[in-house]
Amino acid sequence: MQPARTIILALCSVGAASAADLAASYQQAVVLSAAQDKAPATHDYLQEVLLPYYEPKYESVFQSCLSTVSHPDYGSFSFVVAIGDDGHVLRIYEERTTNIFRCALDTLKADTFPAPPESPFYLDIGMRFDGPPPAENGSADGRPPLILGPGKYSYTFGVPAGWEFNIDQARQRGVTLAFFPKGGSFGDSSSLVYVNELDNPCSGEDCLSPVSLAIAKTVRQARADDPEVEVATGDPIPTKDGDKAFVRTLKGSHDPRHPEVKDNEALAFIGHDETIILVVLTARGTKTWDQDYAAFREIVAGHKFFTCDSPKLAVPCRK
Repeated sequence: MQPARTIILALCSVGAASAADLAASYQQAVVLSAAQDKAPATHDYLQEVLLPYYEPKYESVFQSCLSTVSHPDYGSFSFVVAIGDDGHVLRIYEERTTNIFRCALDTLKADTFPAPPESPFYLDIGMRFDGPPPAENGSADGRPPLILGPGKYSYTFGVPAGWEFNIDQARQRGVTLAFFPKGGSFGDSSSLVYVNELDNPCSGEDCLSPVSLAIAKTVRQARADDPEVEVATGDPIPTKDGDKAFVRTLKGSHDPRHPEVKDNEALAFIGHDETIILVVLTARGTKTWDQDYAAFREIVAGHKFFTCDSPKLAVPCRK
């Protein structure tokens, strides 16, 4: 599944070389890869071992490069990784170099892949990117964040003027995505919006409203943590893809970053068949609450969710 500006991983072919010597060129590496593509042992290694390792790791790596490289080159590029019998990279063959590829190159060179059944093992990767969408939000380069669920779904949010987002800081703290005023950070900003995904509260059973159950469970947990917390229902927030988020506000809840501090929070629950997304605003005190809540609304209102069945995907979806 690949929505707008999504990374496209065209896993062209993978195979093992027919001789011990490494391929002399990119073109030869591609030929060797293609020639061995249908070997049973190679196919099983690709599908059951290598791709489950490569895809989530390098989707994150390239996403990070797109977010951090100045003036990213959205041109397509291809490369082949020759993998040794212990999983170490023997050589990387490049067809075209871009600043996005150079950004990821050190990670590729230093990686230790799962040990292949034959060596050298040629991993042939083709990549291209959609160009950035119009600058319709307040992020520095006009691009909203993109959260990828490989082969399942992806989603994005709005970015308010004066705010920025960071995926790496969020994941270091055990959540999916974080927003904070420009110049701040996950740990230090007095105002923070973070995103996470909730487990299905139905536990595999059919139920009429998983979102309602998720809201009830979250409120129960907040009250168990502090019986004095005040919970109120806020107005639903329409999202960019025509859905809506259900809102609860909590007054006097514990800041998850600093348990000794009590904050005000707003929680937005967005239900999809694949997952329930929770967006949380946490703010110390009420001095900036109105402007923080306006930013929170803008983040949630910019939410769009994509699956392989979504109409008008910018690029084909690889199920």
